[in-house]
Amino acid sequence: MTRFTLALGTAALALASQAALAQDKADGLWHGGVSVGGAFSSGNNDSRTLAANADASRVTAQDKISLYGIANYGRNEVDGVKTTTADLLRLGGRYDFNLGPQWFSFGAAEGETNKVGGVRDRYNLSGGVGYHLLKNDTHSWDVFGGVGYTDTRFTDHSRVHGAQALLGEESGHKLSDTTTLKQRLVYYPGGGDLGSRATFDASLATQVSGGWTLNTGLSSRYASRVPAGTKKTDNLLTVGFGYKF
Repeated sequence: MTRFTLALGTAALALASQAALAQDKADGLWHGGVSVGGAFSSGNNDSRTLAANADASRVTAQDKISLYGIANYGRNEVDGVKTTTADLLRLGGRYDFNLGPQWFSFGAAEGETNKVGGVRDRYNLSGGVGYHLLKNDTHSWDVFGGVGYTDTRFTDHSRVHGAQALLGEESGHKLSDTTTLKQRLVYYPGGGDLGSRATFDASLATQVSGGWTLNTGLSSRYASRVPAGTKKTDNLLTVGFGYKF
């Protein structure tokens, strides 16, 4: 766990140290983007892979609503034997309410299924407070912490659930007039059956024409408690085209 946490922390600091991010517009309108990528082959090896990412947010002077989703599906067939290589769907959202110029409170919900990764379904509700370390027209970097409730059902029919703390940070960066970068790191410490978890997400979008973009995304998940025969770390790197609004 130590190496994983250090690696994610280093990546987060490296991203945050670059020319930083454009602040979300507090205009009360929805802004976001969607990206889709995939690969298909046929012949001796029939395979298909599809990955999609989406996010949207609505910001006012008092609050912020954020929604996100990620999907990854992979299927492989060799000599008539079909194998599912990826089966991931994650959806979530968060509501932030400003307590002052720097402090804010939040409530969040997330659900996911990742059967290849050993998770039949997982639901997480959380709430807490955060602090704007940087917040202006060109920079945005927040840290936050709180508590939540997690309920996970694994593919081996076992189940764990209970209260769990969370600590995290997130930022966005405008690297140029056409390129933006976002990243988010969250750590869920836990003991006993719940175990500990960590998540890291980063996305890079470059505008190519109008609202169309070329997108690269990285999603990493670590869980100390997984079914036997399942790896504790999952990484997903996606490249595709998208649309920004």
